[in-house]
Amino acid sequence: MALFKGNQKNEKVQTPSNNTPKTKATFVSQDLEVTGDFKGTGSVLIEGILHGNITVNSIVIGENAVVNGSLNAKSIIINGKLNGNIICDSLEIMKKGYVSNNITVKKVLISGRSDGEINAENEISIHHEGSVKSSKMRSKRISIDGSFNGNVIASELLTIGPKGSVKGETMVKNIKIHEGGKILGSINTYIEVKEKIQQKEFKKHQRSQRTSK
Repeated sequence: MALFKGNQKNEKVQTPSNNTPKTKATFVSQDLEVTGDFKGTGSVLIEGILHGNITVNSIVIGENAVVNGSLNAKSIIINGKLNGNIICDSLEIMKKGYVSNNITVKKVLISGRSDGEINAENEISIHHEGSVKSSKMRSKRISIDGSFNGNVIASELLTIGPKGSVKGETMVKNIKIHEGGKILGSINTYIEVKEKIQQKEFKKHQRSQRTSK
């Protein structure tokens, strides 16, 4: 059950009319503060404040919105503030968007800010206005034209654009740096890293075998 705070005249969650039965949407307006979880198959647009988790098909967090909770959806657009984790297929963090926690996604475009770990199945793109601080950012293809601080793992290709800046440990199979792009830190190939891990695990296994005899 959700609890609502705000102007009594506007204290409601709006839904579309019956003329659009195939599109089920929930709208939390700017003058509302809601406590509670949302779960269903429709879409949610947040312009106010929400304390709770959302599990639906699509989510939009507006410019002035704040969500304290985790999101799970196919498509998510964030132009406000999210204090929580994300699981989705497609994510866009817009210019004024911010995500504090971890992101698990298929593909993501970041024009705002993100401070958690990012694990993307296919692709991560950081726009020239985007800024990411992450202990680990991992995907097949990563394109950075903004600023990144942390560890990068790109199993296929890392591209650093003309306005891109990377600071930290980089593990890549292939790397492309455009004129003007900057990288500060160590660079290892993705294959070498996998081999080192396998060798380390093999030696650990050998030691355990000797100890057990």
